[in-house]
Amino acid sequence: MVSSTMLGVWRSSLTLSNAMVFPQQLFSPVSFPMTWLLVSLCTPAVALSQAAAPTQNLPVRAQVCGPVPGERQPRPPASTCVDLEVPSTPQEYAIGLMGRSRLPPERGMWFRFDRQDAGIWMRHTLIPLDLVFLERLDHRGSLNGAPGEVPPVARIVRVAHGVQPCPGLPCPSYNAGQPVDHVVELAAGEARRRNWTEGTVLDFTWLEEPGGENDRSQ
Repeated sequence: MVSSTMLGVWRSSLTLSNAMVFPQQLFSPVSFPMTWLLVSLCTPAVALSQAAAPTQNLPVRAQVCGPVPGERQPRPPASTCVDLEVPSTPQEYAIGLMGRSRLPPERGMWFRFDRQDAGIWMRHTLIPLDLVFLERLDHRGSLNGAPGEVPPVARIVRVAHGVQPCPGLPCPSYNAGQPVDHVVELAAGEARRRNWTEGTVLDFTWLEEPGGENDRSQ
């Protein structure tokens, strides 16, 4: 996941460290520079290597549906949709799907960026995942995550299928080989089952605020 994992995103100008540092202020996930989310869990600063990995179950705040069939039917049928948990703070981004022993077939997690070289590793992740990297096709509205904003349509640029958990450091990093705007994490095998491949167009939709009647978190 950036996470599921954890997200290691950096620029070549950034001095690499093996500590995870978060600012005191919470940011919208697309407003804070993801370049400082270089994460490792092997130092006292984070001290997760000596303790159980953190876990989280975030509210379902969005859906992604696809493949988008074309102009005559711009919205894919509901049967193609995946409910999305949406992290919105640096801490939530860092934890991602870590520590989760199960991810239902119709559930995923959506990470949003301002066009980043997003690298994802599987440290402290317990289950294999499909990592879906996407580029935004339209620029309507913002990506700040409030329901009611116009959501994006995005095209898959790479799918990493069945990525396995990393039992110990060093962990490999997975990326798209190009800047991306979104990463969706699914249970392993779901991308292939849904025929999500490179070039597939997906449609995102915001649901109600957490706590509303459409909140299906569990």
